[in-house]
Amino acid sequence: MTDGGASPRARRFAPAVIGEMILCLFLIGIFAMMFGQSYEWEIEAGLFPRMISGLGMLSVLAYLGQIVWRCLAGGRDSGRRILDIPWARVDGDARAIKKTALGVIAWALVFWAGIWMLGFHVAAPAYLYSQLVIYGEVKKWIAGLAAGVCLVVIVVVYDRLAETTWNDPVLFDLVQGIF
Repeated sequence: MTDGGASPRARRFAPAVIGEMILCLFLIGIFAMMFGQSYEWEIEAGLFPRMISGLGMLSVLAYLGQIVWRCLAGGRDSGRRILDIPWARVDGDARAIKKTALGVIAWALVFWAGIWMLGFHVAAPAYLYSQLVIYGEVKKWIAGLAAGVCLVVIVVVYDRLAETTWNDPVLFDLVQGIF
């Protein structure tokens, strides 16, 4: 043992990594609770939460496995990944962090307003496209393809299979009222 009695194995899990692992376990618990709770609802209401919470659990489990694997293998962080939150890595510029955090919150509010005004069929693919292009720095045609797949899933799974009842978008009601 070196460095004050710390074993090499104990040094691999830095406090930030342990914090990230605790956050992952918390998220898995939340997703599991959502998954279980959704079985008390009608199939139309519970289908989306089941899909999202199931995929969420699998995604977080995969990410947790990646963290553990990387730490046990002694690997270093490889840099940015496509799903990184832009302000997760703090470099010390508090104004830039606040600006980015407010941007993320503003995007969430814009998404909610888009669902209310334009409907889920328009807002969800548009939001996905914009997030992939702006934050994911994905090529526009790939983002468009992902948005198209999102729309197909909404139409096939929810409109056709689950016969989901959607909100009436305010803008569409306004246009129908005019014509």
